[in-house]
Amino acid sequence: MKTFLWSVVALLGFVAVNGCDDDERVDYRFLPVAVHQFVDTYFADVEVVKAEKDDKEPCYKVWLSNRFELKFYKNGGWQEVDGNLQVLPSALQMAILPGNLLTYVATQYPNVGIVEASRYDWGYEVELNTVPVTGLKFDNDGAITTTGRTW
Repeated sequence: MKTFLWSVVALLGFVAVNGCDDDERVDYRFLPVAVHQFVDTYFADVEVVKAEKDDKEPCYKVWLSNRFELKFYKNGGWQEVDGNLQVLPSALQMAILPGNLLTYVATQYPNVGIVEASRYDWGYEVELNTVPVTGLKFDNDGAITTTGRTW
């Protein structure tokens, strides 16, 4: 009887812990075409390790074998590219970020790379591989709005 009760308690604990996770693992093949185009264009030789769907935001998350984490809006447009302190590929930066933003970073932070980029309704946020990490915010045209957030 004790074994049965412990089994029930363990099962309920497992369900409670996993039931709180809003992310649902999905098959990468079934994500929007725009997600596939983005990954194929900028990470052609990199393996997709995992894909999830987040119903709260709603968005898709994709993890790559090179430790990059990608986040996409429900329609497949990119939302966030996180290199986990690795510099984002130049071709990717030039394609997804405004020229003014790239020029500002290159002139104000020479010899520093962008390691994370996020896109919002109000504009863009990038993180630089400084020590400590520096965060910058830009409007939709690439004009700087907030500088120097560090952590």
